[in-house]
Amino acid sequence: DVDNSGTLTKEEIKKSVKSDKEVIDFLKDCGEENLQFLLEPKRLDRALNALDTSQDGEIDADEWEAAIYRGLEKRTADLKAEQERRAKAAAAADEEFSAEFLSAARKVFEMIDVDNSGTLTKQEIITAVKENKEVKMFLANCGNENLQYLLVPSRLNHALSVLDKDGDDEIDANEWEDAIAKALQKKLEQRRAMREANAEAFRKEIEEFTANFLNAAREAFALIDKDDSGSLSKTEIVRAVREDRPVIDFLRNCGEENLQFLLQPARLEKALEQLDTDNSGEVDVDEWEEAIYRGLAKRVEQLQAEQERRMRAAAAADEEFSAEFLTMARAVFDMIDKDQSGTLTKKEIVDAVANDKEVITFLNDCGNPNLQYLLVPARLEAALAELDTDRSGEVDLPEWEAAIESALKNKLEAKKKAREAAAAAAQREIAEFTAHFMEAAQRCFELIDKD
Repeated sequence: DVDNSGTLTKEEIKKSVKSDKEVIDFLKDCGEENLQFLLEPKRLDRALNALDTSQDGEIDADEWEAAIYRGLEKRTADLKAEQERRAKAAAAADEEFSAEFLSAARKVFEMIDVDNSGTLTKQEIITAVKENKEVKMFLANCGNENLQYLLVPSRLNHALSVLDKDGDDEIDANEWEDAIAKALQKKLEQRRAMREANAEAFRKEIEEFTANFLNAAREAFALIDKDDSGSLSKTEIVRAVREDRPVIDFLRNCGEENLQFLLQPARLEKALEQLDTDNSGEVDVDEWEEAIYRGLAKRVEQLQAEQERRMRAAAAADEEFSAEFLTMARAVFDMIDKDQSGTLTKKEIVDAVANDKEVITFLNDCGNPNLQYLLVPARLEAALAELDTDRSGEVDLPEWEAAIESALKNKLEAKKKAREAAAAAAQREIAEFTAHFMEAAQRCFELIDKD
C-alpha cells in the first residue's frame, strides 16, 4: 500500500510481486491460494476477483485480513498435522530404541556376571570394564553417570555405593534395572532434544523444497505455453517434452505419474485425458496446479521419510561415536594420571604430552581448544587455568569430564555439518542419476518399439 490509502490497487500489487522480496516470500508460503496466485500473472485477475469480495476494484484491509486468516488456518492445520506425524514417528522410534536399549542392558549385566549368580561383584565389574569392549561401549554412553563411573578407577567405589542400595557389596538385578531405567529416561530426553533441534531445520528444508518445486512447476508451465494462452495444447506439450530441457528435467522428478507420462509418446494421450479434467482438449492452469500439488505431496512425503531415515542413521552413528570418544577420553585420563590419584598434575600432563603418542593423538583431534593447548608449551599455563575451575592446581575428573563434554559437543556439531553437506551432494547426485536413468530407459523402450 505505497500510497497509504488503506486499500491495495492492482497496480500496487503487480509492482510489489515483481520487485519486493519480502512480499514475494510471504505470499509464497502464506497458505491462501488466491494470495499465492497474485504471484502468477496469468492468475492475477482471477485472484483479485476472488479476494475483492466488495467488487470495488481494490482489496481493502478487511478483505486482506479475511484472506490472511484463511491462510493462517491452513498453515496451522498443516503444522498440527506435521506435529502429529512427527509425534507418531517419534513414539514408534522411541519404543524401538527402548526395546533395543533394555535388551542391550540385560546382555551387559549377563556379560559382567560371569559366575551367573544374578549379582555383580566389584571384581566382576573391574574385570569386565578392563577386558570387555562391548561392556565398556555400553557403559560409556548409557546415560547414567554412576554406571559410567564404573569405568573410572578413582570413582568406582563411590559409584558402587550409590548403585548398591541394600548395602550388600554387590549389585543385584533389581539395582541394575533401577540404574538402567534412569539411564533410559536420560537417553529418551536426549533423543527428544535432538528431534526438537532437527525439527526446525527439517521444516526449513521442506519449505525451501516446496518453494523451489512450485517455482520450477510454474516455470515449466510458462515454457510450454508458447502462445501465452493460459492453457497447454497437445502440440505445445509434444514440442516441449522433446526440446525443452528445464521442462523435461522437472517432469521426470515431479512425483505425479500423469505429468511424467507426458514424456512417453506411447502414454501421452492417456496422460492428457487424466490431466484435462474438464475435457476441453487442453490442460489449463488450474488442472496443471492440481497435478502439481499431487506431485508435491508425494515428493514432500518422500523427503520426510528421507529426513527421518537420516535422523535415525545420524543418531546411531553419533551414539557409536560418542561411546568410543568417551571411552577413549577416560582411557587418556588414566594414561596421564600415572599415580592413579584421580587428578592430573602439571608434571603428569607435561610428561604425557611429551612422550605418550596415544595421549597426543587424542588431544590433537579432541575438539576442545583448551585440551588441545595442553600440547603447546607456550599455551599450557593458560589452558590449565581454564581447565582447573576450582583453582586447586590440578585437573580433577569432574573438570576433565566437563572439558570432554564440550569437546564431544563440538565433534558432534562438526559431524552434523559434514552430514548435511554430504546429504545435499548425495541428493544432487541421485537427481542427476535418476534423470539419466529415466532418459536411457525411455530411449531403450523407443528402440525396442519398432512399430
